Amino acid sequence: MYLVEDLATEESRHKVELAEQLRPARRQLTLRRARRMEQKAERRMFRAWHRAAELRGTLESADY
Repeated sequence: MYLVEDLATEESRHKVELAEQLRPARRQLTLRRARRMEQKAERRMFRAWHRAAELRGTLESADY
């Protein structure tokens, strides 16, 4: 005889498995969104590095 806890765990596991099977498009959308966010952050970081290098160059030339 199953305990209520075992039934709930089994049902929960089944729902997760079903969701993984039924929503590959949703998972793909989430991955694409994460990649876009990561690329955007990388571009911002490169622009910041470039701007910092420009400012350092300006400060160094002002010192001389």
